[in-house]
Amino acid sequence: MEKFGSFSQLVSEFSVNTNVFKSVCQTFKEVIALSDLEGKTEKELELCKLLIVAWKLPGTIPTLDYIIDALNLRVDMVNQMIQGLIFNYKDASDLPNDDFFKLSFESSLEYIIPVFQRIFKVDLKKKWAFCFDELEFAPNWLQKKLFGSLRSRNQIILYKLSASPILPKELEELIFSEYGPTPGNDLQIIKMWGSKKNEDFSKRLIDSIVRKKFPNLSAESFFGTNSIYNRQPNSYIQGSDFYLQMVQLLKKDKSFEIFLKENGVDISKPLPENDSQKDTLFRKIKPIVYFRNFYLKTKKEDVNATKGRGRKTSELYFGLEVLKKVCDGNPRWLIGLVTAILSRSEDAKADSRIQFDELLSTSKRFCNVIENIPINRYSKTTFKQLLTKVGKYFEDQVLGQTFHMDPRGTFIVDVGNSVSADHVMEILEKGVSQGAFIPVDPTDDEFDFKIEGKRLKLSYLLCVLFKLPLRKYPEASLKDILQGKSKSTELDDPESQLRIF
Repeated sequence: MEKFGSFSQLVSEFSVNTNVFKSVCQTFKEVIALSDLEGKTEKELELCKLLIVAWKLPGTIPTLDYIIDALNLRVDMVNQMIQGLIFNYKDASDLPNDDFFKLSFESSLEYIIPVFQRIFKVDLKKKWAFCFDELEFAPNWLQKKLFGSLRSRNQIILYKLSASPILPKELEELIFSEYGPTPGNDLQIIKMWGSKKNEDFSKRLIDSIVRKKFPNLSAESFFGTNSIYNRQPNSYIQGSDFYLQMVQLLKKDKSFEIFLKENGVDISKPLPENDSQKDTLFRKIKPIVYFRNFYLKTKKEDVNATKGRGRKTSELYFGLEVLKKVCDGNPRWLIGLVTAILSRSEDAKADSRIQFDELLSTSKRFCNVIENIPINRYSKTTFKQLLTKVGKYFEDQVLGQTFHMDPRGTFIVDVGNSVSADHVMEILEKGVSQGAFIPVDPTDDEFDFKIEGKRLKLSYLLCVLFKLPLRKYPEASLKDILQGKSKSTELDDPESQLRIF
């Protein structure tokens, strides 16, 4: 598009402006519908006459529905204009220069919103919020415009910007400039990847999706509860499922027996002596016990016998507790996952195997997306290799020769300074941007776009592929992981990773 000069950006700006204008019209319609003012038809007529002039629309019937139609017609007209230009372009004089290309949604909103409030007698204390989602995929000009508009704007208009925690360098410079915005004054930062409210949000979203198909069911009754993650008090009594898991693991895992003895637990009856021991020891080892008991073989078991457990793997990854965690608060992945399970569930109870099948399918698709992110072609490390080194290191911590109550399950970015380190940092930054790696323990009151020295974890979706519990465990050094201090350093084919399932 170089030969078209700035026209390509004009088209991009036109597209954004039009989408904003249509959203404004839709919001106006909803506000008017809720209003109990008399003469709403006449007031809408007055408003729409002003909108037609402000947005440079041709002869249009002055109602919000017809204005939306006119905006859609303009989009179609511009698409035809672009096609004609591509095939008939000769020189710059051919480039269109219509007035509507000069519109700006920012100045238009600052004019239109007060007009609407005046006509419909809206409380002047109310604010209008405009949400721009997934800005990392938006054109650079829009990102600069929005992040550069975080201060000194009309106070009745709020921008809600949703973006990756890793921003392009030019946006970092814009934000950290002398006149950049400051948290607490010009904006509020909400870091969703570390919010404790993630699971509450996910549960509400899952509930709403389930009730569309089964109006009288809750998410918990439909998906069931997972013994690994629930906090049922009877989990720690003799004869409970967790008790039986420990008894079974003691028969095949000498390191678990040693661990319990060192912590003063009677291996003939592995029960907590008091509430303190239940909270500080038994509750913490619960996921590790389940996973080791499932994956570790007894001396009598051969390889084929172990693989025969594939039909039971759904016991590890199913239930509301897993679904609330596994997408790390990403609504798109969660909606797709829950909807897929519902589509295969005719009864009012989702089979655990169906849940696991869809979860595994979602995990593999996500892994494919991550592995195909373009990186420096001279890099000696690929996304696939880095993901596997990290995942296999954590897998060895959970399923290796020694039982760990606190296995390493996160890592500190400490790769140092070198060409290879730069390549790893590029992968990490792109991985964080796409959700493969999640920042841990963020602070909501400051910008922290740099990941060097930060603590990261694997996405829980990727944890499924590496046979890991959905838990945040203590950190390891990324430098140690990259130096191969884990047993497994080479990437397996995804299918071979999952044969045990």
